[in-house]
Amino acid sequence: MPVVQLNPLLMLGLLLVAGYLFGLAANRVKLPRVTGYIIAGLVLSPSVTGILEAHLVESHLVFVTDMALAIIAFAIGGSLRMSQIRALEGPILWITLTQGLGALVFASGATLAAGLLVPKLSAAGSAEMLAVMVIVGSISVATAPAAVLSIVHEARAKGPLTTTLLGTVALDDGLTIILFSWAMTTASALQGTGLGSLSEVRQAGIEIGGALAAGLMGGLLLCELIKKARRPEVHLVAVLGLIFLVNGVSLRFGLSALLANMMMGFVIANRFTGGFDPVHQLEQLEEPIYCLFFSLAGAHFDLGVISTSASLGLLLLAGRAAGKMLGTSLGARISRAPRAVRRFLGATLLPQAGLSLGLILLARPLLPVELYDLLLNAILVSVMVNELVAPPLVKWALKRAGESKED
Repeated sequence: MPVVQLNPLLMLGLLLVAGYLFGLAANRVKLPRVTGYIIAGLVLSPSVTGILEAHLVESHLVFVTDMALAIIAFAIGGSLRMSQIRALEGPILWITLTQGLGALVFASGATLAAGLLVPKLSAAGSAEMLAVMVIVGSISVATAPAAVLSIVHEARAKGPLTTTLLGTVALDDGLTIILFSWAMTTASALQGTGLGSLSEVRQAGIEIGGALAAGLMGGLLLCELIKKARRPEVHLVAVLGLIFLVNGVSLRFGLSALLANMMMGFVIANRFTGGFDPVHQLEQLEEPIYCLFFSLAGAHFDLGVISTSASLGLLLLAGRAAGKMLGTSLGARISRAPRAVRRFLGATLLPQAGLSLGLILLARPLLPVELYDLLLNAILVSVMVNELVAPPLVKWALKRAGESKED
């Protein structure tokens, strides 16, 4: 039972105050505020103190997560100015591809190795095991944009490493969707569900292409709207309105809302030439949004899953990290990226959160209940450990590269 009966607004206030205090504490010990936000949510969660009620976390505040992801996606797209990334176009494309494929291969291999340690996996047939491997591998490609963007802004980082990082993160989720669609096609064929590969490829094309089109139209419309008023606070109304509108339309028609908002941010950053900078104006709202988003993510973690799926979760964590770092190093060398990118980018691509959890939920119809529950718990363990360890690594890499301007 919760300590007190909470309503949604009381819960929001509690999360913000707790996140603020834990964020300050994290800064005191040289950790990014993101880590403090996650710990704040974990401490308040139903599985620890029980102060937060599970039904409120699951239902009443779902809109907070959707709102945060929409704003974060727009901000990442808005960070990609062609004038800054044109010289690094080759490295961004190569690294996105090689780190994604590296994560896919190594996480799939870690899943296969886990079959020797986890009874439920070892009992699975060869077709089921292969389906699990490709699904887990594709999910492991995703990098959490919220954590990366929050730390970049906190550190006020600028330079080749930061630009390449933001570009790779922005493209990484698109690659994840493509690979996940392929994985679902493969798993469907292996499980004999009757889903045709042509249908899956067509659906993936509609999801990605439709999202890009929606983002393009939203960006062009936003350019026109913000020409109509001169006061920045009025501009912000139009920016938020289009972000939520494009996000809602994408969800309504089964498109990738994340890609759509990224595309809109990219369009507005590179097309709008007025004195007002919508992306910069939006930064005033980002910190409280980050606080709510990550503290809610911490509140969703259940410590009980550690005892049931810890070995698989930790193997996935290690395999994904190895694949991303080796793949990043390979792509950086092929594209002759700057030295800071070759040395430090791999450590900045490890954060993992919402998209990974969302994709595993989509795989539920294709797997037996026992295997699905095992994978869900294992990914929760991997994400929980990753979100506590990876953000400090991002901060460390930016500092070592000499791009952090943080006091």
